[in-house]
Formats: sequence, structure tokens, C-alpha cells
Amino acid sequence: MDIKKKIILFSLIFGIVVFLLISFAVYPLIKTIRKNSEEFILAKKELITFHGETGKFEQFKESYKDLEPDLEKLDRLFVDSDVPIELVKFWQGIAGDSGLSVDISSVSIKTLESDPWNSLGFQMKLASSLPSFLKFLERVETAPYLIEIQNLVAKKETTAEDNPGVDVSLVIKVYTK
Repeated sequence: MDIKKKIILFSLIFGIVVFLLISFAVYPLIKTIRKNSEEFILAKKELITFHGETGKFEQFKESYKDLEPDLEKLDRLFVDSDVPIELVKFWQGIAGDSGLSVDISSVSIKTLESDPWNSLGFQMKLASSLPSFLKFLERVETAPYLIEIQNLVAKKETTAEDNPGVDVSLVIKVYTK
């Protein structure tokens, strides 16, 4: 064989070896590197997202600490539906302070689907002078409970002219926890 043929044969064998080396070693290695780099980029994005969410969570915790006293006040606005004794005692106390006689009973009230919270109904029958009743009503409305007066019926008693008495029937919706 002459030298040209040897060079061509050697070049052909060398080309085949390089081709096989690229096909079986370098290409799978490059493919694996590409796949791993994509996974790395995805993991890095997830880590950045996680750090962002962690930051938001920390901000939420700080905001919650600031809002916690207000949330506790809001929680106290609602009456315990199982045991509304504190509310009834409160009403009886302010009725006594206002010089009223009061009879409190539970009633069923119409609840609407648009009502944002559960509720209980109470009916109060009161007898007193008009100024005493107005004082009582003001204290009921400014009480630390979330209520809605559903119905108010007042009837004048025929007693002394200078301080007329009233018989009042109140239906109150009280929002519960």
C-alpha cells in the first residue's frame, strides 16, 4: 500500500473513532449536562420563589402581630351562641342601672342568606319612663357586642303627666361566633 492509501485509511479509521467517541461519549455527556443545567435552573427558580414566599410569610407574621389586638377585639364583638349568659347579664345590669324592669326571652328570627354571620334572636319587654328607656337603648346600641335591632314597639302608659311611662318590646338580632 502506498502512503496515500495509508493516510486515507488512517484518516477514515480516525474519523470513525472520533465519530464513535462523539456519538457514545461526548453527545450523551453534553445531553446530561444540558438536562442537569435545566434542572438546576428550575431548582434555582423554585428556591427564589420559596425565599419570596418565606419573606411574605414573615411579613404576614409581623402584620398578624400588629393586628392581633384588633382581631381579639373583633372576636369579642360576637356572642358565644352556646352560652349567651354574659350578654343577658350585661342587658340586665344596664336595665337595672337605668331603672327599668326587663324581661328577656329568646325568639327565633328570620336569617337571610346574605347575613354574614350566624345569629340569635332575643326579645326584651321593658317598662320605664321614656328618658330611662332612651338611656338604656343608647347603652345597648353602644355595647361591645355586634347587634341589630330588628323591631321596636313602644306604647305610652297612662300615668303621671310630667314623666310618662312606656312599655317597650324590642327584638334584637345578636351575631354569634
